[in-house]
Amino acid sequence: MSALNHIAEEYILLSHRLDKHHHGLVDAHYGKSSELKIAVDAEPVRPLDALHTDTERLLNALNGDESERANYLRKQLVALKTIIEKKQHKPISYREEARLCYGISTIDYANECEFTELITEIDERLRAERLGNGSLPERFTQWREQFELKGDELMNFIQASMMFAKAKTQSLFPLPENSVEVSLVREKPWAGYHWYRGNYQSLYELNIDVPTTIWGVLHTTTHEAFCGHHTEAIVKESELVRKQGLIEFSMNLLGAPCSTVSEGLAEAANYIIFGETPAVIEWLRAHEALHQRKISDNDARLIELIEELGRKPVVNAALLMYDENETDDAVFAYLRQYLPSEDALIRRTVSRLRDDDFRAYMLTYPIGKAMIMDELYRSDNPAQTFYNILKSVDYHFNAVEN
Repeated sequence: MSALNHIAEEYILLSHRLDKHHHGLVDAHYGKSSELKIAVDAEPVRPLDALHTDTERLLNALNGDESERANYLRKQLVALKTIIEKKQHKPISYREEARLCYGISTIDYANECEFTELITEIDERLRAERLGNGSLPERFTQWREQFELKGDELMNFIQASMMFAKAKTQSLFPLPENSVEVSLVREKPWAGYHWYRGNYQSLYELNIDVPTTIWGVLHTTTHEAFCGHHTEAIVKESELVRKQGLIEFSMNLLGAPCSTVSEGLAEAANYIIFGETPAVIEWLRAHEALHQRKISDNDARLIELIEELGRKPVVNAALLMYDENETDDAVFAYLRQYLPSEDALIRRTVSRLRDDDFRAYMLTYPIGKAMIMDELYRSDNPAQTFYNILKSVDYHFNAVEN
């Protein structure tokens, strides 16, 4: 066994052992990683101090090796070391956690003037809809509900849009034969989730407690399936695990630098499949038979504004929570200014930011997307660049992070 293969195996064992202390760390596993997990499951829980020693030993073993594979393992191991040290109650700031665990070295406050302009126009356009004299969230919810899908109508839309996205993805990238199962779920902290099962098969769960608008479901479907998480997983299994024998990619971690790249790719998937937001709207209009919702020009502009606002205020909210030690109520009040959604959805966001184990994970969506989109905008062939990132061992970004 080569030195790097041995380190990769030890990295997988370490991750499964740490998952017993930090549940959810190992998000997916198959092949060699699943085999090693069986062994770890039979072990007693390994103390954090011993895991810290193991991590430092593996990092020392990588000294002097600047190959892409070694650099990937090094970054992932630094993240694991940081998670262990947090569990050992070592004081680690939010910004340090973002840097060490997610590879995000710069987090800047976004311009609130942009948020204000977007919310003001949303308010004005909702007034044009003549939805009554309720608050902005009330009027927004009333407008949004007319575009939400339920039951069989929702499932049929998911299947049809996923079939379209799969065909488009297969026209762009060489993919192995693969499949995605879809399930509707409730009582989850996320809107959608991708569970990779290995052998080019995935489960895509959509949380129907979250508003299921036609554009939101379309985004979640491309994010979780084609050409987002599922596509990344099958490409990595095919190109890295099976062809190159890089067993470390038979496992996916949450809370490591790979998460920032993965969420960035998934957030950019809609762009690869459809293009910018106006092109998404045109696709929805052209496929009205799938959802039976008419989109006026005012509706179209509202969708554009919502997509432009996106998750950007969440970055500022995170910095208020951790840089300025604001309370949950103060962070909620801040988000309430800039997000038109109802209170319950905003409180879900605050709760996710307060989750000590994954508090910085929310940054991976806006910052990861910015990193990926900057690469795509620079490229003469965005689809090829996207595919290169999908199958890379350790992609070197040219983009600024925020």
